[in-house]
Amino acid sequence: MSSVLSLSDVCWRYEDGASWTLAGIDLSLTEGEVVGLVGLSGAGKTTLLLAMAGLIPANYAGQFSGRCSVQGELGIVFQDPETQFIGLTVEEEIAFSLENRGQDDRAIERRIEDVLALVGLSGFASRSPFELSGGEKQRVAIASALAHAPKLLLLDEPTSELDPKGAREVFSLIRRLKEEERMTILVASHATEELAQFCDRMLLIADGAIVMDMPADAFFSQVASLDAHGIHVPDMVRLYHALCTEGVLDEKTTPCPRTVEDMLTLWQSLVRKGEVAIP
Repeated sequence: MSSVLSLSDVCWRYEDGASWTLAGIDLSLTEGEVVGLVGLSGAGKTTLLLAMAGLIPANYAGQFSGRCSVQGELGIVFQDPETQFIGLTVEEEIAFSLENRGQDDRAIERRIEDVLALVGLSGFASRSPFELSGGEKQRVAIASALAHAPKLLLLDEPTSELDPKGAREVFSLIRRLKEEERMTILVASHATEELAQFCDRMLLIADGAIVMDMPADAFFSQVASLDAHGIHVPDMVRLYHALCTEGVLDEKTTPCPRTVEDMLTLWQSLVRKGEVAIP
């Protein structure tokens, strides 16, 4: 698979910063993969996404070095969707970037219909984006980012300001984009329980440097390292490794479940085989 984005030795320090916010980042994103980015607050997650999008150094004062290369266009969505809204209606919001590209009215109408259907908001075109629920607002922001069919979608803490229902809506949409659209997506989030369910690969950033970069299964097997960096280990992953430690499961032959459903299926299989007994 071809690379959609690559960073080579990217460093960045804000104008008033005492230290580097990004320190020698080397990273490549491959077409069609969904990547989760985790790290403590202040570790550099948002700054890294801004650098990927070209907003750093273009829109911020500071010192930049290194190289960032993107194959095709990208879209970016921030944690507070209202900071991105400029239209009085959902239709106007999505049409903005298309109009700037000189597309004709009919093509714009078709694209608006398509992306609203994709994010599950058909019939919302005439609604005010400011009067929607949190999850709906975030899905409008994602629809706007998808309007020009980007090759890469960057999501910065897309559920951090949402209630559980809104968060479920957004994560469900991300899974749809992965499964149905085969999009390349990078999600920066603290929600490791959800990231573990659909990410192909995980990154951990600490003090501006990528300190872990590996497939999701291998990443979440590093329980001690994640604990040391203050990263929440999903409950099912922690239970799995506890069972492996106790000798109930063998991690060489039993893949790590990422969801409650996966764990239930695994446990039922073990019970049927007589490998464990129900008390």
